[in-house]
Amino acid sequence: MAKPIEPKPNNEECERILTGAYSGILVMCHDEEPYAVPINHAYSDGKLYFHCATTGRKLDMIRANPRVCYVVNKYFGDPEDFADGVRCHGDWESVIAYGKAQVIDDPEELRSAFKIFMNYYSPTYFEPGEDSVKTTRIIVVDLESMTARREVPREGFNRKTGAGEVDIDYWSWSPTEY
Repeated sequence: MAKPIEPKPNNEECERILTGAYSGILVMCHDEEPYAVPINHAYSDGKLYFHCATTGRKLDMIRANPRVCYVVNKYFGDPEDFADGVRCHGDWESVIAYGKAQVIDDPEELRSAFKIFMNYYSPTYFEPGEDSVKTTRIIVVDLESMTARREVPREGFNRKTGAGEVDIDYWSWSPTEY
């Protein structure tokens, strides 16, 4: 059996992968019932931001158990790479982030969180109207840890036979910089 790879501390690579994506899977659990939902995100200063409706299963679960994880996965190859059934390595990178979520209900805090969320997508910020504040909630996750992994086949890797070397990088993130 292969020896486990230990992650190397590298906040920059973890954040590069996270900020290079706009969506992932938010994972929650309550009363031994897991729940995962695809959702878009914003990231700023060690926090993830999500927007959603004012009610729903996601909010119920977070209020019951604020411990969450968030997964971002990017594959750079082609599904045809695996068609022959020989190859099991692709060009990909991922992040798994862990933290504690909080649902923002206060109108002033919502406006502030909206600004962070919208600036992530566009430098032209618009002030949310009263309807948006009334019909939307922001979930803020204070990140406690994060790991990132990347696998990239080296030059000369034969995609048809799977012969050759694959570079594997594994990093960890710590909130100590924030």
